[in-house]
Amino acid sequence: MLDENDGPKVLIVDDQPENLAILANMLKDIGVQIFVALSGEEALVSVEVNSIDLILLDIIMPDRDGYSVCKRIKSNLKTRDVVVIFVSVLYGVEDKLKGFSYEADDYISKPLIQQELVARILLHLHKRMILKSLKSLLRRSYHELYNPLAIINTSLEMQNIKHGNNRYMDAIAVASKTLQLVYDDLYYSLSSTKQEEELIQIDLGKFVHERINFMVSLANVKNIVIDFKGESKSFVKMRKVDLLRVIDNTLSNAVKYAKMDTIITMRVINHEKSVEFSCQNSGSVIKNPNKIFEDGYRENFEQIGMGIGLDIVASICRAYMIQPTVISKNSLTIFTYQIPKIYKDIL
Repeated sequence: MLDENDGPKVLIVDDQPENLAILANMLKDIGVQIFVALSGEEALVSVEVNSIDLILLDIIMPDRDGYSVCKRIKSNLKTRDVVVIFVSVLYGVEDKLKGFSYEADDYISKPLIQQELVARILLHLHKRMILKSLKSLLRRSYHELYNPLAIINTSLEMQNIKHGNNRYMDAIAVASKTLQLVYDDLYYSLSSTKQEEELIQIDLGKFVHERINFMVSLANVKNIVIDFKGESKSFVKMRKVDLLRVIDNTLSNAVKYAKMDTIITMRVINHEKSVEFSCQNSGSVIKNPNKIFEDGYRENFEQIGMGIGLDIVASICRAYMIQPTVISKNSLTIFTYQIPKIYKDIL
C-alpha cells in the first residue's frame, strides 16, 4: 500500500456511473484520493485543477473519447507526466497498440480482476511518487545553484570591463555559459510554473539575433562564424520561455557538434501561415535524423550529454504543432522548424 503525506490522486473517467462506482470500490483500501469524471471534458479540467497523479480512462465515451483525452494530457507540458491507464472493453491487440500509440502508460481490458488492477496502479503510483519527490528535491536544489552561477557571470563581466579579457577569462566564460544552458534546460523540465507565462507575439528574427549574441562566445572558441539572415516582422505566438528553449538548444547543439573553423547558417523566413527557422552546421552526421525527435531517442548513448535539450524541444514542438525536420548527410546537418503563426490551443 502507498503511504504518502499528500496521498496519490487517482481520477476515474467513465460515462457510466455504475462503472465509476465499481472502480472506486476496488480502490477504496489502497490509500489514494479518488476523483471521478463522467466525460472527457470533465476529466481534462480535473487533471489540472486537482493535480491528478494517475487516470483510469475509459475509451468509448460520447463527447470526447479516451484517445482524445490521452492525447491532450500527453501534449500538455504541465500534465504529460500524469500516468494514463486505459480501462476498456476493447481487448484486441490492435486496440492496445492504438492505445499505446497515444502514449498511454498502460492498458487493462475488461472484465477487470481487482488484484491485477490494484497491482498495476500501485506500481505506477510508486514510480510516480518517486519522480515527484525527485523533481521537488531538484527544484529546490536548482534555486541554490542559480545564485552562485549569476555571481560568476556578473564577476566575469566586471573583470573584463576593469582589466580586459584574456584566454583564461574566455575559457571560464564559456564554461559558465555552458552551465547556464544546462541549468536552464533542467529548470525548465522541472518547473511547474512555465505554463503560467502568457502567450505573446514574438518577432522571431529579432529573437534569434538576440540569442546569437548570447551564444557567440561559444562559437568563438571553435572559430565558428554564425551567418544569420532573418526577415523582419516574422511574428509567432508563443510563450517566451518555450521559444527560448527551442532556439538555445538548436544553436548550442549546432556549435557543439560543428567542426572547427566552419560556418553555422541560420535563417528566419516568413511564409503565409508559418515562420520557418533553420539552422545548418558542418560536422557530425546524425545517423537516424528521422528519429531524433522521438521521445527518449539517443543517437549515441556513450556520447557525453543527457540529451534533455532535444527532449524539451520535441515536447514544445508537439504542444505548438510545430513541424520539425532534420536532414543530415555529407557532413551537413540542417534543423528546420515550421512554426504556425496562429497558435492552436491543444493544451
